[in-house]
Amino acid sequence: MGGDYYDAFLIDGGNKVCLAFGDVAGKGVPASLVMSRIATVVTNVMTFVGDVREAVRRINDQMCARAIEGRFVTFVLCVIDLRTAEMTLAIAGHMPIMIRKTDGSIFEFDQSIVGVPIGVIEGFPYEVSTRTIERGETCVIYTDGVSEAMNPKNELYGMDRLRDLVKASVGGQADALGKVILGDVRKFANGRAQNDDITIMVFGRN
Repeated sequence: MGGDYYDAFLIDGGNKVCLAFGDVAGKGVPASLVMSRIATVVTNVMTFVGDVREAVRRINDQMCARAIEGRFVTFVLCVIDLRTAEMTLAIAGHMPIMIRKTDGSIFEFDQSIVGVPIGVIEGFPYEVSTRTIERGETCVIYTDGVSEAMNPKNELYGMDRLRDLVKASVGGQADALGKVILGDVRKFANGRAQNDDITIMVFGRN
């Protein structure tokens, strides 16, 4: 039973793709039940609401209405217009998307746009950011099961190692990069049992 959540589906008559990604606080059955609920809420809201700011507000308010104490969700809602490659996103308490640019450098959205997790404050005014995904760029969303994976020496995998791995990857190969990240995390753990859910979503423009 896991508490990580991810989904990808077309909206606006197939002209846009919605990406939803989250990490429920806690583990086991209670976390998985909250994950199941937010999955339903996201699908219902995005069926009728095209504006990302309004959508994340409604998702948060619906989760707050039936909140379980201590079971908040860090969350990313991202809508990509397939005609223009413009990405619009809201981040609720989660790590910002990591984008590998064509020159190999890493772009990350500023922490100032990160709002509180979903299910904490009803009516919270989330910020929305937009950015065009350029040809050859690759975007990575991940849960803290990646950055906080530990080896037998109690060392953390860490953000610097993840950034270096993404920098060294081949641009535009999203499917391959996801597998490389997962493989590197397991190699780093060196046999240590996994202590948290690990979820990675990688996408890009070719």
